Amino acid sequence: MTRPKPPFQPGYLYFITTKIAGSKPIFRRPSLAQLVIGSLQHMREQGWIKLYAYVIMPDHIHLIVRFLNDHTPSQVMRDFKKFTARRIVQQLMAEGETNLLSFFQQAVTRPTRQRHKVWEDGFFDKQISSEEVFLQKVEYIHHNPVQDHRGLASSPEKYPYSSARNYLLGDHSVIQIDMLEELFASTTDSTSERLSHSLALDLKGQERQQFNPGQRR
Repeated sequence: MTRPKPPFQPGYLYFITTKIAGSKPIFRRPSLAQLVIGSLQHMREQGWIKLYAYVIMPDHIHLIVRFLNDHTPSQVMRDFKKFTARRIVQQLMAEGETNLLSFFQQAVTRPTRQRHKVWEDGFFDKQISSEEVFLQKVEYIHHNPVQDHRGLASSPEKYPYSSARNYLLGDHSVIQIDMLEELFASTTDSTSERLSHSLALDLKGQERQQFNPGQRR
């Protein structure tokens, strides 16, 4: 029997995944990946979300976010996908990509509501209930591009569309994210430092120290 999904709880972090229709690797094109970056940045600036980690893979994206000001995951992802789909179609038209446009037209299942289906229906969301789970998800996100079967980058921070660059290089030129220091501002300084150190070790493939973020030294 399938366990029911927990109800949305404001203030919690969520791990989000959503995929392109037909697993088309459209985000290999920087012009299209930048449309997603711009939309994420807009949602941050408008106070819809806090963005703590992300990666834009060729055919899907992963996010770790906190939803703000009564914005629910369903509302935010609906508007995000609707807006980016429209912009992606416009960009493909400008680039003369008739084959991709034709594919997204044929993928439509509700022709009275849309002309192109860019994203798969729905999205996956998982509530993050602890710092340990948070670190596991961040590590998963940042290592996605360096998996052997993908071969997109030799190390996490070398992939351009990933928050690994923010954390490991201090490079916020692609997008500004909400860093760990803010997320754990209510803990002691030593805890925040240990958490950041732990994350950096994870990303570099080294052994991670075990710790309790709520424990004071």
